[in-house]
Amino acid sequence: MKRSLALLLLPLAFCGCASWYACPAEAPVAAAPAPPAVAEPATPAPKPEPAHPKPPAKVGAYSEQIAIDPEQRDVFVEATKESEARALRPLTVATQVVAGLNYDFRCVSADGLRRYSVVIHRPLPQTGETPRVVSIRELSATD
Repeated sequence: MKRSLALLLLPLAFCGCASWYACPAEAPVAAAPAPPAVAEPATPAPKPEPAHPKPPAKVGAYSEQIAIDPEQRDVFVEATKESEARALRPLTVATQVVAGLNYDFRCVSADGLRRYSVVIHRPLPQTGETPRVVSIRELSATD
């Protein structure tokens, strides 16, 4: 009986069936290395929605009135050299993209009592033209 049992186990040892019989001559199989951890890109926190979202700017419309930067101040000075608008003090500006750039400067008089809108057109650079005053109009109290 021992002999028949040994004969029965002998073929199992050589067939390589590890579930039936572990072969001591074989080295243990190392587990495959884990792939390197890839850092997930940080997801930016969503920006809160404003209480009253602004409608998108319309194509061809003026932007909102904003504080004047030095470049815009230079355009105002250059365009108003020979105009009655040279006595006005610009406060804010809105821009409009056209074949060049239109500036709508909101200005105050020297005495600070009257407000004006001075529209200046700056042509495209390749034309070689300088900025020029297109219109000057006094603003009402509601403008």
